[in-house]
Amino acid sequence: MGDQPKLSYVCLNKSQFELFLRELLLIRQYRVEVYTKASPKNNDWHLEYKGSPGNLSQFEDILFENCNIEFSNSVMGVRIIQGKTLAISCINITEAKFEVCEISDTECFSELEALIAQIGPKECVMPVGDSPELVSLKNVLERNGILVAKVKRSDFSDEDIIQDLNRLLYFHEDQQRNCSAFTETNLKEAMGCLQAIIKFLNLTGDERNFNQFKLSSLDAHRFVRLDNAALYALNVLPKPGSRTVESSVINPNASKTSSLKGILDNCVTAQGRRLLEQWIKQPLKDYNLINDRLDVVEALVKDPETRTLLIKDCLPRLTDLMPLSRKISCKRGKLQDCYRIYQTVTSIPILLQTLRNTENKCTKAMLIDPISDILMDLQNYQSMIEQTLDLELVDRGEFLVKCSFDDDLNELHIKKEKIGEKMQKVLRHAATDLGFEEGKTIKLECNDQHGYFFRVTLKEEQALRRSKNYTIIDAIKGGVRFTNDKLTDLNRDYEIIKDEYMDRQKTVVAEIFEVAAGYAESLRNLNVLLATIDVLVSFATAAVAARIPYVRPKLLKEESGVLSLKKVRHPCLEAQDHVSFIPNNANFDQTDKLLYIITGPNMCGKSTYIRSVGTCVLMAHIGSLVPCEEATLSLVDGILVRVGADDSQLKGLSTFMLEMIETSTIIESATKNSLVIIDELGRGTSTYDGCGIAWAIAEHLATQIKCFSLFATHYHEITRLAEMNSHVGNLHVTAVTTNNTITPLYQVREGECDKSYGVHCARMVGFPEDVIQDSIEYQKKLEHYNGMKFISNFEQSLKRKIIEEGDAIVKNTIKKLKSMDINNMSDSELTKILKDLKNDIESGENLFIKGLLSV
Repeated sequence: MGDQPKLSYVCLNKSQFELFLRELLLIRQYRVEVYTKASPKNNDWHLEYKGSPGNLSQFEDILFENCNIEFSNSVMGVRIIQGKTLAISCINITEAKFEVCEISDTECFSELEALIAQIGPKECVMPVGDSPELVSLKNVLERNGILVAKVKRSDFSDEDIIQDLNRLLYFHEDQQRNCSAFTETNLKEAMGCLQAIIKFLNLTGDERNFNQFKLSSLDAHRFVRLDNAALYALNVLPKPGSRTVESSVINPNASKTSSLKGILDNCVTAQGRRLLEQWIKQPLKDYNLINDRLDVVEALVKDPETRTLLIKDCLPRLTDLMPLSRKISCKRGKLQDCYRIYQTVTSIPILLQTLRNTENKCTKAMLIDPISDILMDLQNYQSMIEQTLDLELVDRGEFLVKCSFDDDLNELHIKKEKIGEKMQKVLRHAATDLGFEEGKTIKLECNDQHGYFFRVTLKEEQALRRSKNYTIIDAIKGGVRFTNDKLTDLNRDYEIIKDEYMDRQKTVVAEIFEVAAGYAESLRNLNVLLATIDVLVSFATAAVAARIPYVRPKLLKEESGVLSLKKVRHPCLEAQDHVSFIPNNANFDQTDKLLYIITGPNMCGKSTYIRSVGTCVLMAHIGSLVPCEEATLSLVDGILVRVGADDSQLKGLSTFMLEMIETSTIIESATKNSLVIIDELGRGTSTYDGCGIAWAIAEHLATQIKCFSLFATHYHEITRLAEMNSHVGNLHVTAVTTNNTITPLYQVREGECDKSYGVHCARMVGFPEDVIQDSIEYQKKLEHYNGMKFISNFEQSLKRKIIEEGDAIVKNTIKKLKSMDINNMSDSELTKILKDLKNDIESGENLFIKGLLSV
């Protein structure tokens, strides 16, 4: 295609093109540019549309024409100011929001990662450059799955930001357009970041963006600290690319039970699904707000009739008002959009009456009262639609202004009616002339291509051909379409009047949108409240739909130092088919145990147990009931997780390096009010290095940070920390074994695991027997098998004490041997000394030494 250079190409039809766009923008996260020819005569092309994962505004009509917008798309801008101080801004196109902040960060950019998890940007703008700081920043962004765009440093200037904000920010009609009144504009570096994104998205190039956006501050500490590592390690969100068409067909229930979001997502509306994901990413730290949500959810759980009415009758009537509010505020919508808003607002009184049935104070204060206030504001909008829109035509799919609303429209409508009457006379005359029955054999019909015409069935064509007064338009399966001179003239007159009617109607519609635009802010606020109802109802549905109903957690204020979960379950696992979940307890107390070291064989429930605790705490913080028999927990400021052994080869990160990055973030971010979950730390390097690092981190958590911590490990040496620190406890999971089988019990018990079960696992999966025997023999050498001969069945603590005493005896004996001057001794003297040393060792009656000497 083209002269020079010649380009290869492929042809797509409209539906293929739309599918291709969805794949590129929504799934593969590519940027897309669409070029069109300026003229068919030459080969000049110009950029018509462009979009990216964070900016879908120019493709919204294509991407979301027949489906809902169930996610928010946003773009972040980041710039390093000085040292590790970052200027950050974010533009959420979907919700028309500008957010800015300036923060001090660590070398690992842990604060930035927490913000990324809260906001979920699809794309990030940063300055060009290859300095170590910028390279490190780019690596962090890409590790979190964000598309990075590098722009000129000059784009980060705040010179024009005031002028641009005065046009883009939303102001009431009676407000002066002066964005300097916002305190956020004092953050000069953050304003520079915002300017870079505005240029990148070319927001000022489209007048439809004017008077649309709101400006606010980003606060990383307003919500419970999470990062993407925690969100995916705890299975809170489905992993990117985990859901495919094939998997949905084979097992449609699998996608729902694979993540906490799937379990909690019983939302009916698109705005509800968007808000649910936002709440999950932004767990509350406010004691009162969480309890308000819990009050509403508990009331809905106890009132199944109200809950059913909301799900089946009220919520399905609600349209997503967010895109509609944008259309009317931009004055680019249709009368159909105004009617959809009218329908939603009309159905809200029934919704409010249903909510009042709960007789709950929090429901009234949090939802009913604010929605009622907005409804009062929208009364005039409803009256305007009723006065202007011809509601009788809506059922036929026609959205027209009432002819009686405007004198000019009424006059044109009368002319159309007169021409219609004349057409009916022409129809009667044609029926008589051809000998057909009016309305049955011969009909008067209309379409966009031909206007008005006659139609008869194919078998009547012969009678039609005998008359020269009629002209056949075409013959189709449905019959023969034809006309005559009178109908053609009337049809021409009708089209002229119809065009005048539509032109006049456009003028009236423009006036309607001018008025409707003033209600855009009320509609946005209403949409958030309706989404809140949907999410809270969804929480209640999830609570009662579980095999064992969820319970309301008892919340304690931050720093209360208590976390007690009785018979905690994992919500995703227990929801799966053919799974009978075995619950366990978790008890933390700042005056007693704060860190638990969990040992035991693989596949016996260690990881599930620690994930269950983390997921349960997160659910409580978003206002959901929890999968426990009883739950009492202090509010936490962060849920910090290192779970799994994934590597990131494309980004140059090994399993161990990724593990160290995430663990360093935990160490730097954790406070005494955090919940830390670490699983299998230290894999991917030498045993001694891994054990040493794991020991040091566990000890640091227990002695320095003193936060709630769960530490699952196969390094049994770390269990000795419990003997050295009263705040550390040991837990273990067990299994029943035979020579060829291992049966997990999935029960978490106090104390440390007495042995490893690796060989049993190898035998279960069919390792060759000679390989297994070799491994057993080598294991015996590593574990001082002979020394364990007489103490293998002892309690672990007593066993360790005997081994330590035996080690001390061996070390002392070796020390004595090293101090001897054997060069000046005779053989008999040396033999006597060795015999005396052996007698001294045996006289100590240490069972470990006794086992070693029995070889």
